[in-house]
Amino acid sequence: MLQQLAAFTALAAVTWVLPSLGQAPTATTKYRIDQTLSQEIDATAAGATKQTIAFKTSSFITVTLADSGGGKVMRVVIDSLRGDRATPIPAAVLDSAKGAEFRGFVEKSGKPTGLAPVTGTSVATQVQGLLSDFFPWIRAGVKVGDSWTDTTAKVNGVGADSVTVRRVSAYKASGNATQGARKAVVITEDFSSSVAGTQPTPSGPARIEGNGSGKGSYYVGTDGRYLGGSSQQQSALKISGSFAPQPLPITIVQTTKVTTLK
Repeated sequence: MLQQLAAFTALAAVTWVLPSLGQAPTATTKYRIDQTLSQEIDATAAGATKQTIAFKTSSFITVTLADSGGGKVMRVVIDSLRGDRATPIPAAVLDSAKGAEFRGFVEKSGKPTGLAPVTGTSVATQVQGLLSDFFPWIRAGVKVGDSWTDTTAKVNGVGADSVTVRRVSAYKASGNATQGARKAVVITEDFSSSVAGTQPTPSGPARIEGNGSGKGSYYVGTDGRYLGGSSQQQSALKISGSFAPQPLPITIVQTTKVTTLK
C-alpha cells in the first residue's frame, strides 16, 4: 500500500508550464514524453523494511494552441500511453486513456493559467501526472542572455485526495543550438518546490509534505515552438498517518525527456 501511495503521490506532485508559440494562429505538434521515476520508502517506523520501486513510462500526445482572446487556448490529446511492468497505473487504464483530452489557456505573456481534463473521469485523473513538466514557460521573443523567474502553485485532485505543489523557477536563455534541422535557443532552468496535501488510504487519510529541487534544459525554435528538452528532479517527502507512529521518509528521483515527432 505504501509503495502505491508514494508512486501516485509522485505522479500527482507535478506542475504544468506551457510555451508561447510565435504568431501562428494555430500550431499543432506531436510529442513523446519519456519518464523514469525511482523512489525509496523508509518504512521501519511502521514495522516494515525499506521499500523501493522504479518504473518507466512513455506518453505520446498531440498539442494544439490556437489564438483566442489575447492568448492561446491549449488542447492536449493523448494518442497512446505505455509503461513497463513496474508502473503503478494498470495497463488497462493506460490503454483506456487513448483519446483523453485536456484543455488550458496561455496568456499573451506566455504565462499558463492551468490545465484540466475535459471530462473528469478517473482515468484522466490517474494519467494526468504522466504529463508532468512537459513544457517550460517561454517568454515571447526570448533571446540569448534573457533571464526571468516564475512562481506557481498548482493543486492536483480535490478534497481529501489532493496535493498542492509550489514551484519557484529561474530561467535563462543560455545560448544557440541546432535541434534536428532547426535552429533553436537553449533555455536552462533551476527550480525548487514544496509539496503538501492528503491522500486517502485503507487506514485513513495520509498527510504528504516535503521539498524538491531540479534542473532542466529546453530547445525553442525561432518561431517560438518548443522542440524538446529534458529535466531531472529529486524530492524528499514524508507521509504520515495512523499506519505509522511517525512520518515515513520518501526519496523520489524523476527524469523527463521530451522529443518532437513528425
